[in-house]
Amino acid sequence: MKRTRWAASAVAGAAALFLAGCVADAPVEQNNFAGSQACAKCHSTEYKTWQNTLHAKMVLPAKVGLLKDAGDNWAKDAKGNAGPTKGNISGAAFKMDDVVYVLGTKWKQRYLVKNPTTGNHQFMDKQWNRVHQQWEPYGQRNDWETQCATCHATGFRITAYDAAKPQAQKVSMVEHNIGCESCHGPGAAHIKSMDKKDIFNPKNASVEQSSLVCGYCHVRKENYNFKTAQGSVREDQPHPVIGDTYKAGQDDWRRWYPDKMLIPGVLPNQPVSENYPNTDLFNAFFIDDKAKAWNSFDGRKHHQEYQEYLQSKHYTKKLLSCSDCHSPHAVEGKPEIKPAGTCAACHGTFYDVKKIMPGLASTAQNLFVQSHTFNKAQDRKGGPTASGLPEPAYYYKK
Repeated sequence: MKRTRWAASAVAGAAALFLAGCVADAPVEQNNFAGSQACAKCHSTEYKTWQNTLHAKMVLPAKVGLLKDAGDNWAKDAKGNAGPTKGNISGAAFKMDDVVYVLGTKWKQRYLVKNPTTGNHQFMDKQWNRVHQQWEPYGQRNDWETQCATCHATGFRITAYDAAKPQAQKVSMVEHNIGCESCHGPGAAHIKSMDKKDIFNPKNASVEQSSLVCGYCHVRKENYNFKTAQGSVREDQPHPVIGDTYKAGQDDWRRWYPDKMLIPGVLPNQPVSENYPNTDLFNAFFIDDKAKAWNSFDGRKHHQEYQEYLQSKHYTKKLLSCSDCHSPHAVEGKPEIKPAGTCAACHGTFYDVKKIMPGLASTAQNLFVQSHTFNKAQDRKGGPTASGLPEPAYYYKK
């Protein structure tokens, strides 16, 4: 099967843009990162369409991104469930006006308030389930900056770390959200040279290398090399060099510190067919007799798409990368990819997508992410997903 490389290119037509008079301002560089706005000067189509994606809306100021239905039901939802009232780490009471950032806009939304002890941000004790319009308990008790921000931001780095005092660690990031350089690598050199060789383009990379970029975040792992500010095992994977950051297309995060990582299905001798008690990977995959007979182990928890995809023929036969079915933005002259229609491009109507990709990975109460093993023998009954939801409305927008 010929690979249909739909992935959007952030460097397409650089010479033509230069001749047309596109001159980018010198970026404010951090480890050769320039920020997404610097890319917008020459790649306006890519930038504008990226702004409408979930990548660009992962982290929003509360006054911008608080969902209207959550705000309208802040004290109590229609089912009688109480809304957020306190910070998970400090236990202190907080109000809606205290929320600094919101995380997520489609499936669910979580709320960040200040943690005065570390100067970072802590989660509140409830999350909003947008599909079922209800408040649910949320128990993450680690600073967002030292547990989640690696994948929620671009150019994240630990700038100071003492293993004996993880609460004193310092971090920085180029920008909130999954920006251009999260997938294309540092862009400052490309902006100066206008040379496509100075930027990573998943469209032109191998199936393995292209998908490795997505896999950095769409994977479940435990990190024993660094701790959170609260001294817990981390669920992210910062660059091993203090002051450095992940660079898409340059770094192979699988080889950073494999002896101090648990990443079933990715690292050798860590199969998804086994269980991992007392870790976040416990019961993370279906490993029952049915799965063993299929030799196909679907995820039971969310953000495990990469581990599922690695089991599929799409990957093992190097047929399709993640970006062949998902695009982070449109490209000049080409529309943004709609994942639901990509299966038919190769398989026609031979497979029922809902059957092949049922909602099996739990992401909230009775809310699931679709499987990415693409198992044609699949017969598990999936639960509700967030597909088909209307665009969200925001509380502070009139």
